Amino acid sequence: MSWCTTFDLDKFAAAAGGYLRSRAAENTLLLSAAQAAQAAQAIHGAEPDGPGLLFGWWEPPDGGEPRGAFVHDPMAPLLIAGKAPELGAALAATLAKLGRQVTGVDAPTEIADAFAAAWSQRAGTTVRAHRNCRVYRLAGTLPGAPQGAPPPGLQGPAGRLRCATARDQALLTDWLTSFATETAERMASASDLAADLIGYGGAVFWEVPQRPSRLRDAAHYLPIPHHRDAHHGNGGQSAEPAQPVALVTLTRPVAGTVRIGVVYTPPERRHSGFATALTLAVSRAVLAGTGPVVASGRVSEVVMITDKNRSDRWGGRLGYQLVGERAVLRFGQVTGPMPKAHPTGAMPRLPTGPLPRLPRLRR
Repeated sequence: MSWCTTFDLDKFAAAAGGYLRSRAAENTLLLSAAQAAQAAQAIHGAEPDGPGLLFGWWEPPDGGEPRGAFVHDPMAPLLIAGKAPELGAALAATLAKLGRQVTGVDAPTEIADAFAAAWSQRAGTTVRAHRNCRVYRLAGTLPGAPQGAPPPGLQGPAGRLRCATARDQALLTDWLTSFATETAERMASASDLAADLIGYGGAVFWEVPQRPSRLRDAAHYLPIPHHRDAHHGNGGQSAEPAQPVALVTLTRPVAGTVRIGVVYTPPERRHSGFATALTLAVSRAVLAGTGPVVASGRVSEVVMITDKNRSDRWGGRLGYQLVGERAVLRFGQVTGPMPKAHPTGAMPRLPTGPLPRLPRLRR
């Protein structure tokens, strides 16, 4: 068994595409990375060989279907798909021979640990745990539950979802920047990302009325997105101003899968259930074909990757199923041992002599 590597995206897609699509929820990160590389290739042309994107797949000795794959961008963590930990150790040897620079790894937990152990030994780097994650998928809706409505026992806050438009780019850029700062995630350009998300409907806000002064106004903001504004006769536009309070971003559909990327709520709006309500409403709208990004392709499942420290019951309450766990590890340079102190010579000896005799006190 060995790793096959190539700079040719088409060759990688032909060899490993079937394997990745057969486990689309588990391999969503690699599928999205390959999709982004394909889009960049269409715009800028083929990338030259060298330090750019490198692709690979694990070829079993019997010549059967691949059992693993990777995408390596020197500016981002190495993405690995697979099950067997030995894939990670073997990949470390392969990339070391190719002279690749690896800053981190994002892979199923056991493979990430195996790669990090082998890579740190070869490259002399330190290993730091950045995130431990759970991967969830939602491939259907709860029986009898209307799209966008919370499942039984989960009461959502009043509000509605709305896709971001060009008028929201400044706000979206600010929120993406804040998210990257809080989570220590690397983001090349928040402004460019905001423009791209708006372009295909991949940024969605949860908004609430600024001043719900009447019961009718509050009832307008029920968490059922495709029924909003139905009772208004002004072309579907609400007469009351609304304010965004939470954000969810979505990837472009690939292999029938959409992944929830960013879930962000400004600090002053947290602990009100806005992000949960938005996540649920977006997921169901996408699966129903009535939500954002559906124009880009058919969607059969929504994937969400969350921190492992979040309760597993959270995903279950929304109807999501756990499909795997991943670890994100980062590598750093070893600083080396502390320099030895130079001898400064013997300390001068202070002449103490006998202690002076104190006079006896008279009673």
